[in-house]
Amino acid sequence: MGGGLLRMIRGGAECTALAAVTLVSASLWPTRAQAQSPATPAATRPGDSAVAFDIAAQPMAAALNAWAVQANAQVFVDPGPVAHLMAPAVKGTLTPRQALRLLLARSKLQVTQGTDGVFVVKPRPSIPVVIGQPPEAPQATAAPVTPTPAEPLTARQSAGPWLVGFGAQFARDSGNASGGAAAAVAGEYFITDQLAAAVSASTPRTHSFDVPATPSASQYRASARLQSTALALKYYFAPESHLDPFLGAGVDLTTLFDASGVAGLDRVTVGPTVEAGVDVLLNAHWLINAGVSWSQVRPEAGGAPGQQIHLDPVQFGLGFVYRFGASDDFLKRR
Repeated sequence: MGGGLLRMIRGGAECTALAAVTLVSASLWPTRAQAQSPATPAATRPGDSAVAFDIAAQPMAAALNAWAVQANAQVFVDPGPVAHLMAPAVKGTLTPRQALRLLLARSKLQVTQGTDGVFVVKPRPSIPVVIGQPPEAPQATAAPVTPTPAEPLTARQSAGPWLVGFGAQFARDSGNASGGAAAAVAGEYFITDQLAAAVSASTPRTHSFDVPATPSASQYRASARLQSTALALKYYFAPESHLDPFLGAGVDLTTLFDASGVAGLDRVTVGPTVEAGVDVLLNAHWLINAGVSWSQVRPEAGGAPGQQIHLDPVQFGLGFVYRFGASDDFLKRR
């Protein structure tokens, strides 16, 4: 017959030398099998009874011929898939089905048996492999993240680091020296919540004082104008309170000029200064400042060591202070 053919190998006494070969069309398999071999009952059909097999390792087509002869059974096979295959040796008492499966174990062929007892060898159906994305691993549900509460602002951060003040001072000198009133301005920068660097300056004022007597001259009265500038460090005790007392210490620089009644008094003196006071908070920006300070001011009249004048003023001050750089939260709370 024509193309698309199968090969049927039949065992039996008449095929002892070489099993008969019959080519049939695939569409005629069922008809051919029924014509040549009547249906055998399931209990006695070929493949159920054990047979002694002794098949050497050889090409698959020859091995299938040997199997058909020794099993006295029929097998349909397509010559194409077995053309270049080698079959392993099979030896032992086995059912025909077991022996046939051992022959085909290393190949991509499979065997089936119809109800008529005929075995059919054919390629295993290919299983399409679908390459796709691996399944996504289930994502764990993240626990809700509780936001870390922001650290509270320090007093310096919330209220601002800068202070500028203005006010009035009244100075009282020591001994017979007269004091006087003056305006004053001040500025501060908070280095920490409680420590601030401060600078202050007063407007010039006139002081009268006694010039000490010398061996050559008796005591006499003189006057001069004074302008004081102070540099200090101040420590605040309660930066978050409405009442914030403080202490300060630093250096006072006093300039004396326009001296009257005494020669050689126009000069700058340097001495220590201390102060104490309190700031009263009015709102987020404004404060009232009240304080008292003492400064050592001891110029020498005419350059003579024995004519040192002790002014040493004690100054009382009252003024308003404005604080810069306050945070929004601080402003809201005030």
